[in-house]
Amino acid sequence: MEDFNSFASNQGKNPNDNQKMSMDKNLFDLITSLSNKFDGKNQSELIKAIYEEAKKGKQNGTLSNADIDNFREMLSPLLDDKKRKILLKVTEELKKI
Repeated sequence: MEDFNSFASNQGKNPNDNQKMSMDKNLFDLITSLSNKFDGKNQSELIKAIYEEAKKGKQNGTLSNADIDNFREMLSPLLDDKKRKILLKVTEELKKI
């Protein structure tokens, strides 16, 4: 049986919503992991880390282009215009893998 919080948070949602929540959690976990691992590192080190992690995910089938787009959408509001352009470039390259 589910606990109350799980039950309440899933009320009125269809299975596709649960899949999206799972996908969002995976992206959140990736972002959290990267931010903890590279706290205090420079921009190029962070971009390289994101690229390498995403490349692994694409190659083993656990990261889709939709996941990459969602990642970009989640991160974009936190960045200035210059960094947003870099993020767009990186994510477009990742989608080609």
